[in-house]
Amino acid sequence: MDILPLAHHLNALAFLMLLLGSFISPFSDSESSDEPSNICNYERLSEVKRECNSFLSTASKLKLDIEKAYRMSYALSFRYGDWVQEAGTSPLMPFEDDMGKNFSDSESLLKLVSFSIMDVDFSHLHEDEVRVCGYLSIGITRNRTLSNHADDWSPWFWKEPGISELIIPFEGLYIETEGERLMCFLGTSVSPFSEGFSDLLELPIAYSSDFYPQSPLLQDDRVMLVLRYPQTFSLTSRVIHGEMRNSNQNSNPKYFDKVYISSQLGYYSNYQFVSEKLILEACNPYPCQDGLIDGGIIQDLQFCKFFQGLSAEMFDVVGSSGCDGTEEHCYNLGPFVLGNEVKRTNGIQDKFRIMMNDPHCIPGDKLSKLSSAKASAVFRVVSSQENLFIAEQRSGLSGMTLSAEGTWNFSSRLLCMVGCVGLAETGSDGCNSRICLYFPISLSITQRSIFVGTISSINNTDSHNLLSFRKVLRPPDVLNKYYDYSSSCLSYKYSKIESANILSKRNENFNLVTFMKKSFLKYPCVEDTNNITSLSQLSDELSFDTSGLPNPLPNAHPPKVYVTMEILSLGSLFGRHWSFRDFSHKEGSKILTNSDFTKRGQLLNISAHFTLSGESYVHISVLYLEGLYNPLLGKAFLIGCRDIPLSQGPMNITNPESRMDCLIEAKVEYSSKTTRWLINPTARISITSQRDVEDTLYFSPISIQTFLIPYSDNSKEFIFRQNFEESFRMLVLSASIACILCQLFFMERKVDAIPFISLTMLGVQASGYVLPLVTDGAILFKWKKFQYSDNLLDGGKPMWLQVFDCTLKFLSLTAFVLTLRLCQKVTKARLKLCTSLPINLRQIPSDKLVFLSSWTVHIVGFVAVHFIHLKKTADGIISTHHKLSEWVTDIDEYMGLVQDFFLLPQIISNVLWKTQVKPLRELYYIGLTLLRLLVRAYDSIRDPVLNPYLHKGDNNRSSVFFSKSEDIIIMTILVVLAVTVHIQQGNFNKSLVK
Repeated sequence: MDILPLAHHLNALAFLMLLLGSFISPFSDSESSDEPSNICNYERLSEVKRECNSFLSTASKLKLDIEKAYRMSYALSFRYGDWVQEAGTSPLMPFEDDMGKNFSDSESLLKLVSFSIMDVDFSHLHEDEVRVCGYLSIGITRNRTLSNHADDWSPWFWKEPGISELIIPFEGLYIETEGERLMCFLGTSVSPFSEGFSDLLELPIAYSSDFYPQSPLLQDDRVMLVLRYPQTFSLTSRVIHGEMRNSNQNSNPKYFDKVYISSQLGYYSNYQFVSEKLILEACNPYPCQDGLIDGGIIQDLQFCKFFQGLSAEMFDVVGSSGCDGTEEHCYNLGPFVLGNEVKRTNGIQDKFRIMMNDPHCIPGDKLSKLSSAKASAVFRVVSSQENLFIAEQRSGLSGMTLSAEGTWNFSSRLLCMVGCVGLAETGSDGCNSRICLYFPISLSITQRSIFVGTISSINNTDSHNLLSFRKVLRPPDVLNKYYDYSSSCLSYKYSKIESANILSKRNENFNLVTFMKKSFLKYPCVEDTNNITSLSQLSDELSFDTSGLPNPLPNAHPPKVYVTMEILSLGSLFGRHWSFRDFSHKEGSKILTNSDFTKRGQLLNISAHFTLSGESYVHISVLYLEGLYNPLLGKAFLIGCRDIPLSQGPMNITNPESRMDCLIEAKVEYSSKTTRWLINPTARISITSQRDVEDTLYFSPISIQTFLIPYSDNSKEFIFRQNFEESFRMLVLSASIACILCQLFFMERKVDAIPFISLTMLGVQASGYVLPLVTDGAILFKWKKFQYSDNLLDGGKPMWLQVFDCTLKFLSLTAFVLTLRLCQKVTKARLKLCTSLPINLRQIPSDKLVFLSSWTVHIVGFVAVHFIHLKKTADGIISTHHKLSEWVTDIDEYMGLVQDFFLLPQIISNVLWKTQVKPLRELYYIGLTLLRLLVRAYDSIRDPVLNPYLHKGDNNRSSVFFSKSEDIIIMTILVVLAVTVHIQQGNFNKSLVK
């Protein structure tokens, strides 16, 4: 009996194994596809040996083990090297610039070349040679990347404005000599200049694809490529040299002048630290100054981990001193040779940055002493216009690169390196630069750099000016890339707390407003200042990244600015605390809390990184802030420091504060958390200079009001607003019902005035009560939100909200029925009046003219509102997707105005009928007017509901139709209408008395 179930289990197990195999096989195929595959036929081997005979004759016996042979295909490939062409009349390829004919900056063009080994034929391994094949990608580009791989084993060329690229497949032989490794190839190319060639004896080939259609080009199989690699990878032995030439006659259209290629060994080559002599000459005695850094030690293997993490990091150029007025010094950036490109620029430091690539690091001396480490890297000058992705992968060496190697001292946290500019391969020649790298472990308002470096000359025979560069630590770096290093090694030292306390006292105003704020309003704060999780959450809450406007607005179209404030430290916390990371806040961080100030009034020490974008704020685009935060008032009183531009003052590299302007005061005021359900959070920023007006570093006061600051969770505010607005609707409807009942009771006593009540007015009110019931729309006012925002209740309304909806519909239906009762009484009274008067005296009130007059006014008003809406759409204040939706929105919004102006028909009827009675009770029309005012005022005060995930930037505009100023005008008209009715009825009473 158990055999049948067992068979079912076996069948299920077999099916699962088959399914698992179907999943595993694609992955295994994809993994194996990363390895070089044998796609070459090696049909030209005899030609290769004939053309490369001069190189093959010098070959020595190969020493290839399995591991070396496997790594060879990766170690011999390189990406984004440089190439230059011999001066002549036959260029390699055409290039069409995408910058226009008037743009002549040819030095910003990049000539890049990549080479990839596609196959190493180990099955035919000889004593002194091995067959290899690969493809060369060579091109000219201004700011675009070249292809990563060839589509097939065929040559092709394509160009479009801004880029030209030629792919050439090669096959040849790999050999080794006593001094180098060498590959000699023959390749098949296409001639980029042979388009439209009419010689039928030549064999044209065509390359085309959906993306790069090309005309037929002539095939050229007389291309020779020689690549030379050093046997060892070290400071002065790292350069890959190449030469590509064409064997055709100069008169042949396929001929091109000789091309020279340069690159360097990379990740798959083992770097050897063999430059002790050069390092000793540069760093003994140790020349680097340690005045920038406080005490402390980085232990174990942290330095190597951190140093290698700096790969592809961009460093800001702080200054280049020592310019004596000569071209050689003033037009170069330290040891880097930039040439004519700098002569056309103003402000070298603003135009260039330094990138560090190819870091190598081993801890200890021969992996034994952990008191030091050996490190090497390549420093490259990068133009501000250059594509950073391309710059990160470039491997060519030139006057804009500096290869460096040195020793790290753990006790002093200083790294001293010797640097070689460009293709320096002759020992000490060209290696005349000393690089000193500092790694501070204590940050302050004047020292925010996680990495500070200087480059100086070793001797005076070939000296260059001193260059300083740095990497400023921003709070996002603490959270992400440098989290481990920051949490274990870095701390913050406050130095401007006393100045911030003086600023705080100067701004203290003990008045009724301050007392009310402290008593009833709650601002971002923490209950326990020693709870680092709460401090981390508060740091996130005090940080913002949003747009803003000058306050007050200088003109009708003020420039929009972008404001960022990132909290670096708060109270006893540096950076952030993430509980999901295994990290406990260390007591050894030694953040100075200055307890005399922080305990009094629960003030918190705070430091931040502040940026301000906009043409008017270039002089103060970055501020380093430090001071005190008062959680009772939601205000931060801060002292700011900024870097002094080199054009405004001298530079002292050993003293950071001497090149900073710290006579700046800033105040940041946050909005209350108590009112977030009604008003979205914003911040008001004021920045002033404490210098004299005549001082060159003085700047005018800056005041900015930010737009909405998104925060992570608004569910509580969302639910509170839902409850409040539903209750508010019920209150308004209940009060409206009470006003209608008062009018009904009034009509029982004033029977003679009933016919003079406008039916048009009552119809307007009745439609306002019944239309939401028919269309299932919002009652009284809509839910206010940002466009494209998701409703938190889209998944379905909870039970309590459904109860609210039912109650609102019942109240709205009740108000509608009572209004119909008013209409019925008015109609009956007019019929009774018609039958009681003689035919010659019948002047029964009629609403025909009242209706036409009222809707004529409303049509004119609607046209005006529509044109205002169109202008807002054109100015980008609001946005719609379709013309039909604009009309629907305008009609929908104007119907609300019709409800607000419900007294307009009654005013018109009083004028047309020359009414001599008092048809409306004051409690009725004044009460309903006050209720409409209350609804309009609330709608004007409340902000759209925040969606923290979609509200980012200007793409998510508000769905608000009327601005606050327009709402004020509407409310003023409401009051005028009520006052007019009151005056009319007052005149009626006077006439009756007479």
